[in-house]
Amino acid sequence: MNYPVIISGGGIIGCYINIRLKQAGIESLIIEKTPKDKDKSENVRTISLNPNTYQLLMDIGISIDASGVSQIRVLDKEGSGKIKFLAEEIGTDFLSYVTMFNALSDRMQEKAGDSIMFSSEIKSISRSGESLDIALKNNEEIKGLLLIGSDGRMSSVAKLSNFISRDYNYDQTAFTFLASDGSSRDKSIASQIFSDQGIFALMPIMHKDKNLFSVVWSVPNKLLNNIDKDDFVSKYINELASKIDSELNIESDIIQFPLSKHHLDSYTNEGVVIVGDAAHSIHPLAGQGINLGFADAEVLCKEVISAHRKGFPIGSYSVLKKYELKRRSMNELMLKTMDGFVNLFGSNNIYVKLLRNLGLNLFNKISFMKVFFINHASGSHKL
Repeated sequence: MNYPVIISGGGIIGCYINIRLKQAGIESLIIEKTPKDKDKSENVRTISLNPNTYQLLMDIGISIDASGVSQIRVLDKEGSGKIKFLAEEIGTDFLSYVTMFNALSDRMQEKAGDSIMFSSEIKSISRSGESLDIALKNNEEIKGLLLIGSDGRMSSVAKLSNFISRDYNYDQTAFTFLASDGSSRDKSIASQIFSDQGIFALMPIMHKDKNLFSVVWSVPNKLLNNIDKDDFVSKYINELASKIDSELNIESDIIQFPLSKHHLDSYTNEGVVIVGDAAHSIHPLAGQGINLGFADAEVLCKEVISAHRKGFPIGSYSVLKKYELKRRSMNELMLKTMDGFVNLFGSNNIYVKLLRNLGLNLFNKISFMKVFFINHASGSHKL
């Protein structure tokens, strides 16, 4: 089988690329290793979409149920430091939109339709003239001009293509779960609390009956040596919730996963390109992982579509390098910024805590700095 573009990974980003290219007249095949009827009963994970990402989805005809966040409060539990980010500061209705991961993933796969080959995985990649010969683990062979690796943190495409990854372990574990709030808390307000018990984030979820929120809690592993995750959450959740005048009740299983980051030294070589989590992963502190992936995908699609319309080879190094030059430095900046926040707010040093509280309050008073930060986080500042 021959296809202009082959995409490894049928997740949200891989499907976005397929749909975006198809609307521009470029067909692609998605190779997805999981079965079509994979059990998705564990529906706890949420994602936060910035306004730019939300608009990209609307542009390809994807409408989703999402809870709009008009205000984000950042607080230090051990002090008085705080920042408020307001949507009105940048002239928008919402700073972000929170939706269920599974709901968006299902919607994207439905839109991609028959373009997805489920229960299949790439075994080897070789070059034959201007095309790529790709062997699948079911012994089927396909050809393409461009192979896009959108297959997640342990990308097989990146490994088979010998891309070099720089990895770092945060020595933290993330807990995520759903919680209802018994207070009269405004559903459009998200909160983030920095404390000795880790980084605690609370994001609203659209629900017709309950005041429901998603919790993502990043905890230093040293605090978990002698305590079960359920006991840890039960022990500290009310203490943290009281900081934002909330009364939280756990409404789901508590899912946990280790936190680490990685970044590829390069994103492309002749005929092969890597995007999203396959190219980089980031601390969930600011919820920017999926948004960086969408930004990658959109820039890549623009370069491929432009080359196609001009009659240039879409898999050529010169075409793909334009994408890398536009995205790799931006992603590196975001990764380093998040590391700075993790190091700053993860310190237990009393002097660092004092400076942290003073810094938060000072930052909150400087409007142009807040607007600059919000614009970057919202995706409004693009190359």
